[in-house]
Amino acid sequence: MTWTPKPDTLPGMLSIVARIAGVDAALRLAEAHGGTRLYVPRDVRPGHELARVLGVQAARLVCRSELGGDTHPVPSAAPLIRATRARRLRAEGWTHARIARELGITETHAARLTAGVARGNGGPDDVEPAPVCPTCGRAHRRRLRRQDGRQLDLDLPGGCEHLSP
Repeated sequence: MTWTPKPDTLPGMLSIVARIAGVDAALRLAEAHGGTRLYVPRDVRPGHELARVLGVQAARLVCRSELGGDTHPVPSAAPLIRATRARRLRAEGWTHARIARELGITETHAARLTAGVARGNGGPDDVEPAPVCPTCGRAHRRRLRRQDGRQLDLDLPGGCEHLSP
């Protein structure tokens, strides 16, 4: 099973596209048009750029949503795209060094992004995921503690918005 971000964690219009057409389609849209403004028509023809990137069926659904008939900024979502690629490559058996060269990042960052992903092709499995966010690369202090039924379990601010229990 490969890791993909949750639809609600994607920025801007990509979260709407992800809910309608799937996370992979939203990431393809970010790769193709990230950092630009995109007009989403109310209806799309098979030769349209949106249909080429998302597929005709998905593009029609997106056009009929609240996005249709307006121009929207398309976020680049570069950290999410990079994290998704790194984790997929690691699952295919790539080493951290090879992933780093492919994505133009450091080997340490590749290791952070792929923390908890078992290496494919019979490589050693990571038994526990490292306490590092696969999206932003920051260490999160979520320590394991004994559960006490008398205590309240509060969600305190300070963690990444894209993480959910």
